[in-house]
Amino acid sequence: MNTSQKSPMYPKRLLWMVLMALTFSITDGWAQRRSSEEMQRIQDARTAIITNRLAMTPEQSTEFWPVYNEYSQKRREIHRSQRKIISEKKAAGTTDEQVLSNLKEVQELKQKELDLEKEYQSRFLKVLSASQVAELYKAERTFNEMLLQRLKQRGGNPNSP
Repeated sequence: MNTSQKSPMYPKRLLWMVLMALTFSITDGWAQRRSSEEMQRIQDARTAIITNRLAMTPEQSTEFWPVYNEYSQKRREIHRSQRKIISEKKAAGTTDEQVLSNLKEVQELKQKELDLEKEYQSRFLKVLSASQVAELYKAERTFNEMLLQRLKQRGGNPNSP
């Protein structure tokens, strides 16, 4: 048995999963408090940043947005499932066996998200150039960083000025 080789990775992997769980639970709290109006403003800002950064032709834009919106919806569903599992993990009386099962489910959902990303990357490449797809990923990261920074500045309270 090669357990000595797996031991160093397990704590790192577990730490990574715990950090992801914390991130999802924090963002879940923020998301639940947001009004639909604010969610629409956030979506509009994301669309504007992506549109600006990708410099798509009108034809590309017409083909891209339905595919991207479908991708975003599926990704949100995966994240909701992850948050649900994480919420269940926090329930009182949870055994180590249940926690381990939840961690495995989260890992499976992360794989599902990766598979989704691979599938949609190939679909994006049918509409956009490789450079534009790379820029899409950068724009998403930039937008998410800006959103988190804004939430931090407001103390995590979406209703504060």
